[in-house]
Amino acid sequence: MSEFFKIISFEIRKDSNELYHSKKEYISCSGLKQIKKSPLYFKEEEKKETEAMAFGSAYHTFILEPELFEKEYYIFDDSAICSVLIGEGAKSPRATKNYKDWYEMEMRVANGRPTIDTGTYNMLVSMRDRLMRHKYVCSLLSKGEAEMSVYCEIEIMTGQRIKVKIRPDYFKNEKRIISDLKTTTGASINDFPRHAAEFDYHLQAALYSDIMNEIEAKELGWDFFFIAQEKTKPFAFNIFESSPQFLAQGRYEYEQLLMLYAWCLENDKWPGYQCFTENRFGVNELNLPAWSIKEINWFAHKF
Repeated sequence: MSEFFKIISFEIRKDSNELYHSKKEYISCSGLKQIKKSPLYFKEEEKKETEAMAFGSAYHTFILEPELFEKEYYIFDDSAICSVLIGEGAKSPRATKNYKDWYEMEMRVANGRPTIDTGTYNMLVSMRDRLMRHKYVCSLLSKGEAEMSVYCEIEIMTGQRIKVKIRPDYFKNEKRIISDLKTTTGASINDFPRHAAEFDYHLQAALYSDIMNEIEAKELGWDFFFIAQEKTKPFAFNIFESSPQFLAQGRYEYEQLLMLYAWCLENDKWPGYQCFTENRFGVNELNLPAWSIKEINWFAHKF
């Protein structure tokens, strides 16, 4: 059980991703990662969805909630209409009036849903098929709950109360296992730990595990697994279990960041990088990184 915080109240709900993100009064793990940059980033950074983020959302829905995929996404396939128009002599079929009329009709059918082209859809199918051939992956992602939102009010050791939210990709309550799907450029044992450090996955693993443990109020903790799959053929993947070292560092960081967030709320101040500078004027000592310190040897050779 955590000695840093106690849960005052909580609610576990099956709601949409959009509703989860709309609850700005709760801080999420993503918010803590912004606080780690600086509170100013959390307060004022312009948040934009990248192509990688959009693909990741589609991937999660396709793998974890296939029954929702067709409701939330529209498969856009213009190969048939292009083939017909080319057969009629069109050199640039997508520039024709017939194509534009057809496209307008397709967008009405899509009704605002994000569109997935056939190439991306086939890629999702290949990734899923590769993943689900593995028996332990199937075990981690079955007989549990997908994409549940957990909203908590917690009291931290300094006495402040904070609203925190988490959204585990998949958890198995009886086995006390949380599984998180990650798409990545490198899932090897050499590559993925670097990505995990870069994107603060240790912070997520510790926060999610500890909140779920506090909710259950049992001595036995939760195990946190990452299933990392590459986005290029052959769509190789790896399974990683969070180690005690990984979780301990994540726990240390989320505790510090929650205390900083509580201070910012209490004082209505959202400082930039200066809050991480010991000097009271915000002045940092500039040193060269170790990798840049090199000898320069030169020789007056006669060539």
